[in-house]
Amino acid sequence: MASWFKVYNGVVFEVKGSPLFLIFIASTMTSTIPGISVAGPTPEATLFTPALDVEYLVTGRPLSSNSIPVTPTGIPTPALLSRVALNLLGIPFLVVDAGSYVKPKVPHVRLPSAIVGGDIRSGRALPRGRSRELFEESMTLGLMLARNTNVVIGESMPGGTTTAMAIMEALGYSARGRVSSASPVNPHELKVRVVEEGFRNAGLKPPAGDVFEVVDAVGDPLHISIAGFVVGALRNNSRVILAGGTQMCSVLAILKRLNVRVEGAVSIATTRWIVEDKQSDIRGLLADIAPEVGLIATTIDLGKSKYDGLRAYEQGYVKEGVGAGGLLTLAALKGYDEGEVLKLIEEEYERLMRIGLSRQSVL
Repeated sequence: MASWFKVYNGVVFEVKGSPLFLIFIASTMTSTIPGISVAGPTPEATLFTPALDVEYLVTGRPLSSNSIPVTPTGIPTPALLSRVALNLLGIPFLVVDAGSYVKPKVPHVRLPSAIVGGDIRSGRALPRGRSRELFEESMTLGLMLARNTNVVIGESMPGGTTTAMAIMEALGYSARGRVSSASPVNPHELKVRVVEEGFRNAGLKPPAGDVFEVVDAVGDPLHISIAGFVVGALRNNSRVILAGGTQMCSVLAILKRLNVRVEGAVSIATTRWIVEDKQSDIRGLLADIAPEVGLIATTIDLGKSKYDGLRAYEQGYVKEGVGAGGLLTLAALKGYDEGEVLKLIEEEYERLMRIGLSRQSVL
């Protein structure tokens, strides 16, 4: 049986037993800037995407709307891939709301200080002191849930590569032109203009020393919350897989600036579409921020699919999100056959068409 994963960097620790999957969701008004995000049919619709993603992930259909999240051209959410992998793996999972614009209509944990992030161009993304509160609350959640286990962490927050770039740049890491995009044409110049405007209005001059001041100014509620959970998990002797793309490098940047030891305990698992993307540079970011962290990716080939909406992933659309890369990589590590998984993905796609969601929202 051919393997359908690849180790790109370092040693990736072995995942034993049944890990816990957490999907962190949040919103940032940055996603409503025209051209920044295609994680929704319109800029305003991106605010609904996190809730719709997890509603579909849990129940098999969206509850806050009658359509699953799509790009403006109709490419379906990566939650489709995540749902297939989760059902195959049969592992427990939990939704954590760090500040979703729409509260999901499924059981979830909402952090006490959860808040929608502001447009980072203002230089006031979060109220002063809020990022530290989110960090500490999420760290407590990590201490409560992650005890001597493996934890896989995914995310859903449109606009997140832009805020991630702002966080990394503010902390002194070169991230311009290196973060990914759900679009095949990465709007790097727009992202840079947005980040620079945020720096000016916040009075930030990188490298900034205080992580929490940076996130309050030009960050978002999601990345700081994931970082807090990781700290809590590591204190309980757990190991963490960050299931995502270049956004997860900003989580590592936060952890490194807080002097958190991640070697041998944290890895990134993503998709081949992220690692091999010519318009971003996850390997370079990882080398600059945390070269000791392993990088692994699923090499699943959706070009073999009979559906245009799935084959579009091979053309540079979407690439990652909702933990899809990490969950598919885990399925590959567990020995599931790529052909079998592709068949299940197509069957899930067909199910969406049968229940009528695809006519308006899916190619």
